[in-house]
Amino acid sequence: MEHKKQKMTFFRWIIVSLMFIAITFNYADREIWVLVEPAFAHAFGWFTGPISGYTSSAVAVGDVSIVLLIWSLAYAIMNFPAGWITDKLGIRKAMTLMFGIWSTFTILTAATFNLITMAIVRAFMGGGEGAVWPINAKVTKNWANRFDESKAFTFAGAGQAVGPIVGLIFGAAIYAAVGWQWVFIIFGSLGLVLTAVWYFYVRDTPTKEKLVNKAELDYIQEGKPKAERVEENKLSSKSIWRITGKVIFGTQAGWGTFLVFLSFGYILFTFLYWLPPLMFADFAHSVTTSGIYAALVDIGLVVGYFGSGPFNDGLLKRFPKVTARRIGAILPMSLMIVMVGISYFTGTARELIPTAILLAAGAGLMNLTVGSWAVNAVDLAPSGTSATVYGVYNGSLNFVGAFNAIIVGYLFIHASPGLAFASAIIFMVMFLGGYLGLIRKSTWQKALDYGAKLLEEETKKGKATAKRQ
Repeated sequence: MEHKKQKMTFFRWIIVSLMFIAITFNYADREIWVLVEPAFAHAFGWFTGPISGYTSSAVAVGDVSIVLLIWSLAYAIMNFPAGWITDKLGIRKAMTLMFGIWSTFTILTAATFNLITMAIVRAFMGGGEGAVWPINAKVTKNWANRFDESKAFTFAGAGQAVGPIVGLIFGAAIYAAVGWQWVFIIFGSLGLVLTAVWYFYVRDTPTKEKLVNKAELDYIQEGKPKAERVEENKLSSKSIWRITGKVIFGTQAGWGTFLVFLSFGYILFTFLYWLPPLMFADFAHSVTTSGIYAALVDIGLVVGYFGSGPFNDGLLKRFPKVTARRIGAILPMSLMIVMVGISYFTGTARELIPTAILLAAGAGLMNLTVGSWAVNAVDLAPSGTSATVYGVYNGSLNFVGAFNAIIVGYLFIHASPGLAFASAIIFMVMFLGGYLGLIRKSTWQKALDYGAKLLEEETKKGKATAKRQ
């Protein structure tokens, strides 16, 4: 008598869903700061007069840009050690540590009273947030089937799109009810609760989770290299950094992925940090109204992010991997250039609805590419280095994002909000250059082979060292 085929459990999607919630709070905690900046800027004396009189030419924009730069640099710098910390500690302990730090300093934002205290608190908060994307990369590497990588990464990463909407809508409601300080206290406190949930519920790999049955484990491991079928390799810190550096900066595909991350950083931060001020300065002149219109545009981010996984994994089933990833990035980004370009002219004409529609479409197209280039970084990383490799890429992305605060802030003051926002088109063209020039079938395979060779060499070195000891 034949045994009935075991029905597969779906615990991997619970882990991905918890990752989604963590990323949602990560981005909501950032967006609430942008939302209430006119309120605390007024409270700190950065400008005088009623809050409704705060415009892009106010001195406050300069102080806001300084804090954004400091936060962004702390966040970007922390990506590098945070990836390594995640590879060494595992996703369970790493997320518990970092989620706890950024939630605590979100609460402490309510206690700030001038530029210096705000800059210090937000620097620590930014540093705590620096691990979230390396952790998501490791979750994808450890928990996703090879044909579900884009869906797993982008479903969790959709918190990047949902978070700003949650922050804008609920942040505006809390602000209207009890003031700007309570916005930070409430969001930070909820984050600490979720930190505890993560610690008690999440495990590093499916082999360590009793609720994952054999059918699901077999599915997760299907088609993966031997080194990844149980869990990522445990390498020494020197080996992790050596492999990471050589894979990223010693291959054409590694450099191409690096250029894609850099250019996307500028585009992303333009939408995340300058959309509410654009709406405020050009159209709304009200914290609540600008928050609502910015949230409407951010719906495009949500649609694009949720669509990115099925779109890119669907392409993977129809085309060879490199071809699928190229189509999944080049086509949407080319269309985005058109949308943002047209929005400059509708924005200059003060046409709010057409501008919002165009920017929403551009935001959706931008996030539709994520399932291509972000998963490329996961695939490129040899076993045991996924968080570190992603941390280097994402840290570099955020360095560009940090200086975006200065560049766009300068253009806001000395040119116009519309031109400042449209400057992202230059970086969209750079994004296309990384794919068209450096990421091809031949260069990609060479990078994978090189990474496998490095992993084998470092593993042998580690075993030899262990024997000597």
